[in-house]
Amino acid sequence: MTDHPPRRDKIDALLSSVSPALALLAAMQLDLFTGLAPGRQSAVQLGERLSLPAERLSRLLYALAAAGLLTEEAGAFSNTPETAAFLTKGSPHYMGASHELLSDLWHADLRTAQSIEDGRPAAPHDFDDMDHVALSAFLRGLVPSALSVGRELSGILEVGEGASFVDIGGGSGAALVGLVETRPAARAVVFELPSVVAAARPIIDEFGHAGRISFEEGDITRETPKGEHDVALLRAMLQVLSPEQAQVAVNHVFQCLKPGGTILITGGGILHNDRKTPTSGVYLNLTLMNLYESGRSYTLGEHYEWLKHAGFIDSRARPLASGSLLISATKPHGLPVHHRANSFQS
Repeated sequence: MTDHPPRRDKIDALLSSVSPALALLAAMQLDLFTGLAPGRQSAVQLGERLSLPAERLSRLLYALAAAGLLTEEAGAFSNTPETAAFLTKGSPHYMGASHELLSDLWHADLRTAQSIEDGRPAAPHDFDDMDHVALSAFLRGLVPSALSVGRELSGILEVGEGASFVDIGGGSGAALVGLVETRPAARAVVFELPSVVAAARPIIDEFGHAGRISFEEGDITRETPKGEHDVALLRAMLQVLSPEQAQVAVNHVFQCLKPGGTILITGGGILHNDRKTPTSGVYLNLTLMNLYESGRSYTLGEHYEWLKHAGFIDSRARPLASGSLLISATKPHGLPVHHRANSFQS
């Protein structure tokens, strides 16, 4: 009697999805889509424009066409509406600069087995140890997604035109750009490690917001930002901390908010309590294991507990357009600034 194994559709589909993604990454690194912005070109024409060898370039162009990222006709290639909108420089939706970040994260993903075997991150990520060039490249890779999230949050936030924002661990500050670009009276502060601040200032200067977005150096696990703010944003920040550090960070955020102020927590590392969704957060949990000693994806329930212990009320969650979850909570009126959060500080 012949033993017939089940079909391996899922395995084959997962394995075959890797090559198109790597072809896309290579095209982003070479900025091929911007090169094709003027119109349909052959590999020879595009190679001359970008100073790339035509034969090797041709292989990549056909791979991108096979993946549905380019159209090809008689050996000439052009962008699709999707790649023209998102992967050509000058487009308001451009995300091509994220290739630095993708390369960094995918390199870490290749080390998952080693991280498990060794019991420690196999591709450790420490901002203080990164040189200025590497850190700048990493921050620039975060700009497209941060700017997009900031703009989305700006559209759903109900705060005054002169509101004060603080972005905790805000990296490039691009999320604040998205939050304040339609609020000319708003003021905003990026609270970040000194090494990150040095790399982020030029990015804010390029946006033309140097006069509206300032920087404050500090470590949220050790200190509270100065002043009081209406809104505190923690984007992809708690996911790089241990549970104990995350609690201290949330306590410190509570102290820097005005009564009635709002904390916003978002990022890929927020999971539903079943730990199976969103799937992007499930897979990011592996990446974080490879990068950080204590970083991980945390559940909504874990976030709600940190917020409750710090003194926040009305904790709730909603999905963002990116698929990530957004958690919000409020600092109640009528409580002393230092409340009970001090008892949780380390």
